[in-house]
Amino acid sequence: MKNEKIYRAAFDAKQDETYDLILDKLTERIKELNCLYGISRLVETTSSIEEILGGAVELIPKAWHYPEITRARIRLKDFEFESDGFSESPWKQSEDIRVDGEKRGNVEVFYLEDRPGRDEGPFLREERDLIHAIAERLGHIVSRVEAGNRLEALYTSEKNLRRELQEEMQNRVEFTRRLIHELKTPITSLLATSQLLCEELESHKLGRLSTYVYENAARMNARIDELHDIIKGEIGTPDVDLKAVKLGDILRSPLEEMNSLAETSGIELRLYIDDEHVSVRADASRVRQILSNLLNNAFKYASGNGTVEVHTKTSADMVTIEVKDDGPGIAEEERNKIFESYYRSPDKAKGSHGLGIGLALCKVLVTAHGGTIWVKSAPGKGSSFFFTLKRTAEGYTA
Repeated sequence: MKNEKIYRAAFDAKQDETYDLILDKLTERIKELNCLYGISRLVETTSSIEEILGGAVELIPKAWHYPEITRARIRLKDFEFESDGFSESPWKQSEDIRVDGEKRGNVEVFYLEDRPGRDEGPFLREERDLIHAIAERLGHIVSRVEAGNRLEALYTSEKNLRRELQEEMQNRVEFTRRLIHELKTPITSLLATSQLLCEELESHKLGRLSTYVYENAARMNARIDELHDIIKGEIGTPDVDLKAVKLGDILRSPLEEMNSLAETSGIELRLYIDDEHVSVRADASRVRQILSNLLNNAFKYASGNGTVEVHTKTSADMVTIEVKDDGPGIAEEERNKIFESYYRSPDKAKGSHGLGIGLALCKVLVTAHGGTIWVKSAPGKGSSFFFTLKRTAEGYTA
């Protein structure tokens, strides 16, 4: 019986020791987790590296086995943070802080007094793992904060550049408006005067000369309007008045106007409409402008005694219009540039002149209609320019 009591007492003591050991380890792990969680909370409440490191250095001593004699220091480049009552001692643990693989500082933990020898001097093996985890986490935090600061700086820079660009564009628009006003005022007067002169000299031999004056003034007026549309297209959308219009009407009108030019150029102009009565949502005057520019372009490059054809293809919701010539074609490297403002082919077309804005203007106007424009061509095989318009089920106006 006596031996049994002694055995029972020894067993209970062993159990109590095991329990105390487990409780001690559990307590240490909770302290470690609280430290790491506290650092994570700092990141959630501030984006300042100084505030994060300053808060972290106060959390570290509480996670060590003897918090009452533990002091911590964090060094990061030009910054140094110390816990309350900090001083150095011979009993020290240290771990490097690395940011994107580069050593930027370290975390140090000191005991102010000696303690019984453990896994690493007076420190536990788990505390080595913890200081490593803290240093690694701080490295990630610094990396993330610095990346965020760089992004913010880039955003601010981009925002300032965008504002400056908008101001520059606005200045450009205002200058263009003033320039166009200065040009349009005398041109308008010249048009009215030359038109009146044409009427007065209709039966006189000077009538033909006055007609030349009027026609060239009208051409100059049209170029100014086109330049104005290009500028508006670069900063927004040119004015378009979209209505339901009959496709046949808006195609036949510019072709009839171009017939005399086609005959003068020795070119046969043909129109093929697959559906005469289909309606599209469009600005009739702008579509005529698009088609006139494409036809003018085709006449420049079409071969002598050749043909220029206009075809339409109607689908469920779109109409595709093709202007086809039998000219020399366009090289692949040029096909990517021809719709850019002011671009002109290095291979001069016959009678080539102008600012190189015709196709760019077509793109601006087609885009304003919600359509697309493109070209298919190959050297020696002519060119086909396509653009689309949206169909409408509404009635149409001529």
